[in-house]
Parts: sequence; C-alpha cells; structure tokens
Amino acid sequence: MQDEKSLRIQLAQSKNYLDINDVALMSNFSISSIRRKIQDGIIKAYQNVPNGKLLFKRSDVESFIENGAR
Repeated sequence: MQDEKSLRIQLAQSKNYLDINDVALMSNFSISSIRRKIQDGIIKAYQNVPNGKLLFKRSDVESFIENGAR
C-alpha cells in the first residue's frame, strides 16, 4: 500500500497548477526556501488576486526539479 506522501505526489502531478504545499512536497524544499526561490527569480509563482494563494505551473515546477532545484 502506498503511503500518504506518494499519493499526494501522484495527485500533484495530475494538476496543471500547484500550490506551494505541492511544490514543497515534490521538490523536498521547505515552504520558506520556495518563497526565497520566488524572490530570487528561480521559480515563477502566480497570484490572481492581491495576497491570494500562490500558484505554480506544473511544467515550471517540473523544469525547476529537473534542473537540479538549485
């Protein structure tokens, strides 16, 4: 039987847009590290309303991870 983390990763991989928790789970970075990477321009996040939820294109996250998630 698969553990919860594996199931959450599979679910995240089926979405077109991911939230910051999905990105943290897939990349093994903490949420604060991901926020720093957004500030540094390493990964792009989208917000459709001011102070709204951060969303990430799954393809951007996959590229980020494939390129070594520096």
